[in-house]
Amino acid sequence: MSGVNKPSNHSDNILKKILLIIGTGGLLLGIPIMFIRVPPSCGCGDSSKATVGRFIKAQQAYFSEKSAFAQSYRLLELGDGDAPAATSRYRYTVDMSKDKSFIYATPIKEFPTDVFQLGLTKQGFNSLIGAVAYEQKNKTTISIMCRSEKQTLAYPPRPIFKQGNFSCPIGFETIK
Repeated sequence: MSGVNKPSNHSDNILKKILLIIGTGGLLLGIPIMFIRVPPSCGCGDSSKATVGRFIKAQQAYFSEKSAFAQSYRLLELGDGDAPAATSRYRYTVDMSKDKSFIYATPIKEFPTDVFQLGLTKQGFNSLIGAVAYEQKNKTTISIMCRSEKQTLAYPPRPIFKQGNFSCPIGFETIK
């Protein structure tokens, strides 16, 4: 009765080899999968362009009604604070004077884009700036919205206002 119901060494070796092959293959496939880039999954959309656009339109409407730009964000009736509320992606600041107003959307941080959100790969965001001014020659308001050409965490510079027109600063492009 010595050979009853004992698995052979040969079948044990085959099972070990199969498990080794599966484990090695899983490891070889698993490591690259961790570096696959996916969109940031913070559960938020990028509303920065809309926020900057609302500010510009509100200042233009305020100017057409009062013949001056609002001196505070609250006067525009867009919110209770001194600037739009920060989001998970952007911090907003405003700079207002009687003849020009600016809104800055500065990215807060980079987001992990790898499958397991480990931060192995990251994505930043572009900074935005919006500006509106009164152009005396044509007696109208003019505006511009600019986005950085590269992802950055830096505070954006002001658009350039020359001869009644705005242009984006170096490293920025005009967006509609």
